[in-house]
Order: sequence, then structure tokens, then C-alpha cells
Amino acid sequence: MSDVAARFEALAKEWEGHCAAHRESSNPYVFLNHPSFESIVSLGRPAVPLIVERYREGSVFWGAALRRITGLTTFGDGVVGNLDATRRSWLKWWDENKAGFTGR
Repeated sequence: MSDVAARFEALAKEWEGHCAAHRESSNPYVFLNHPSFESIVSLGRPAVPLIVERYREGSVFWGAALRRITGLTTFGDGVVGNLDATRRSWLKWWDENKAGFTGR
């Protein structure tokens, strides 16, 4: 496991725990207001494949992290709106653009 992957796994577990603990919140931005989210975003482009892999499982606001890292705003902010449609759009985007991130 690469250093980025190991760091991502630890941060993702921490952030997912934060999101689970606040799942009843009516303010979706409470999920993004956490140091582990900021640390995930700071991993940058190397984290994108790891985020997408997690995003395939649904839950959590991974679209917000993808938006911050890629700068792509086509699919909204990843926090409000039709989150399932947002997830599907990001996954379709990934299928069409992953070569730019993975070299495949």
C-alpha cells in the first residue's frame, strides 16, 4: 500500500466515523467541517482513484472532495441536491477520465 493510500484509508475511516456520528444533522455542511475532510482534499489528485473506489459504495459526501480536488463543478457541490444522481455522474466521469489519473 502506498503512503497516499495508507494515509487516505486512515483519514477516510475517521471522516466516515464523523459523518456517521452526525447523520441526523439537518445541515449537510457539518460533514465537511472536519479536519479529516480537509486532509483528504489536501492529498490532491493521487487520492482521486481512492475516493472514487469509496464513492462506488455510496454514502458519505465524496462528491464534495472530488469537486474540491478536481475543480470540476458540473455535478454540483456534492452536498445538496440529488446525491444519488451526483454519485452516478461522478462515477461516469471517472470511467471516462480515469486514464488521466491512473495512466491506464
